[in-house]
Amino acid sequence: MKRWLITFFWAALLWTALAVVFATQLYFAGLAWPLALAWSIPRWYSWGLITPAVFWLDKRIGRGWSLPARVAMHVPLGVFWTTASIGLRLATRPLRGAVVPDNLTAFFLDRFYSDLLIYAVIAGASMARDYAQQARERERQAHDLALERTQLERDLIEARLHGLRAQLHPHFLFNALNTISAFTETDPPTARRLMGQLGSLLRASLAHANRPLVTLGEELTFLDDYLAIESARFEGRITVTVDADDDILERRVPGFLLQPIVENAIRHGVAPRPSGGRVAVTATRNGSGIVLRVRDDGVGLPDGWSIETHAGVGLKNAASRLEHLYRRAGLLKVRSNADAGIEVAITIPAGDAVP
Repeated sequence: MKRWLITFFWAALLWTALAVVFATQLYFAGLAWPLALAWSIPRWYSWGLITPAVFWLDKRIGRGWSLPARVAMHVPLGVFWTTASIGLRLATRPLRGAVVPDNLTAFFLDRFYSDLLIYAVIAGASMARDYAQQARERERQAHDLALERTQLERDLIEARLHGLRAQLHPHFLFNALNTISAFTETDPPTARRLMGQLGSLLRASLAHANRPLVTLGEELTFLDDYLAIESARFEGRITVTVDADDDILERRVPGFLLQPIVENAIRHGVAPRPSGGRVAVTATRNGSGIVLRVRDDGVGLPDGWSIETHAGVGLKNAASRLEHLYRRAGLLKVRSNADAGIEVAITIPAGDAVP
């Protein structure tokens, strides 16, 4: 109700202002001010009463029509409403103390063409207002559709990431339990110690379960706990070193990213060699991004090896997670070293990944 009253107030103010402006024109043309108002006010107030009906019919009937058809629709409507406006003023003349003219035809014709122009302006304003409203509606629908599409894409990426992480966790747990079980009968104290370290790893896993990104420092701490378990199994045959620049430890990286890659380097790279070998993990700044490298001096890659057709679950999932998180392919690369073994290089771009 309050909004309707405000609209009515501004509409009344508009039509009154128009009546006063045109009365001023008549006054300067030589007509007395009271007479100028008496002639101007009924004319503009009658159009003020008719305008809501013009707007309603234009929107109700004309919306959805082409512009030429919509303009053509207003030709008969213009004749009708112009006649109605003149007729309304004629009917109220006795109420205003004015005489009814003897020649009604001349009365109508004298006012018809100028009032028809008033109707044309009103109809044009109605069409412009409706086209602007339709444009806003299309823009809002496009915006809502874009938001919905973005949300669907984000949900899809999140679902894929959860699926990839679900594959990684059992894979890691299975291998860690195998390591511990080897000491259960031969060295129970070591088995208990390793079980405690596995508990620490599982607590970290649960803490990071709903965090696709962790700091590089947290990722390296998790890797250290894993290496403590693995080193017990290989009893010094394998040496793993971890080196990271201090100024990038707070950079965010995908959680549980390095562990399966280091595991691959140990199990498929250096473990098959009787003499064991070395695995080096480094994290360095590269421009605005960072590069993580896992390098071993193991048996290397067979001829014709490719990540698409020959990589295992851990390596493929790591590559897929990086692609989904950063929406960029080729962030994980595998190459043979010149001397021996392989190097896995992971580029973490600058900026945030997909949340």
